[in-house]
Amino acid sequence: MPVLVGAATFGGRHDQGMAFVVDLTERKRAQEKIRESERRYSKLQMELAHVNRVTTMGELSVSIAHEVMQPIAATVNNAQAALHFLNAQPPNLEGAREALGATVKAGNRSADIIGRIRALVKKAPPSKDALEINGAILECIALTRCEIVNNGVSVQTQLAEGLPLIQGDRVQLQQVILNLIVNAIEALSGVDEGARELLIRTGKAEPDAVLVAVQDCGPGLDPANPEHLFEAFHTTKPDGMGMGLSICRAIVESHGGRLWATANEPRGAVFQLTLPSKRDEAVTAGPTGQMPVA
Repeated sequence: MPVLVGAATFGGRHDQGMAFVVDLTERKRAQEKIRESERRYSKLQMELAHVNRVTTMGELSVSIAHEVMQPIAATVNNAQAALHFLNAQPPNLEGAREALGATVKAGNRSADIIGRIRALVKKAPPSKDALEINGAILECIALTRCEIVNNGVSVQTQLAEGLPLIQGDRVQLQQVILNLIVNAIEALSGVDEGARELLIRTGKAEPDAVLVAVQDCGPGLDPANPEHLFEAFHTTKPDGMGMGLSICRAIVESHGGRLWATANEPRGAVFQLTLPSKRDEAVTAGPTGQMPVA
């Protein structure tokens, strides 16, 4: 039986006092119920996040197929070139060696891409790894390449150099970035006049945090209450579940960060998130400019 035992003297006297024993059984039971509810809520959040991730990957199936087929096609072409060099009279061993090296490189790239896709789709417990945010963003852009091209979107990146590493689950954080990019592309697909521009940028945020911003020039937000976007089951899409941004905010907050939305001037929206950095570690960013989409 869990109990609380205590004793105290009266005032400054040491010959008189009191002692008590309190039965904590009901309190312990209540605490266990709370912990069990928290465990169930956490499990439900993970289940919903996984469903959202699989749904997003399904929407990007064309882009994913294109991303996978590129290195596979390069593997076949390089292997054919190696056979051509070996069948020559006399055999061109140096050319075959270079072609086979390129084949291995393309094969490894295929394996890397498939591994990343598999990690995004499968259900796994969260991890706490050191993560370089710029590389994670570039991988997400690659997975949305066909959607970007098909919707006539111009993607610009401003990825700050020397950003500190962050600590968190790569799959979950890439899920957030993918959701924000896909939402921006869908918003831009309805723009009939003017350029369809999407800007993704990173930078340092105070104190000791990394900032990621996804900025579009689409229809924009409801200026009265942009926080509605993050409410569960709130959606502006005819076939949307209204869970994407709610799940994204839960993921970011579970990493100790913050996710919010503001209006972009003169039109559009900016979704920003901050994540605490893993101190004393920094890396060099990729190039700043327009992303190749072909």
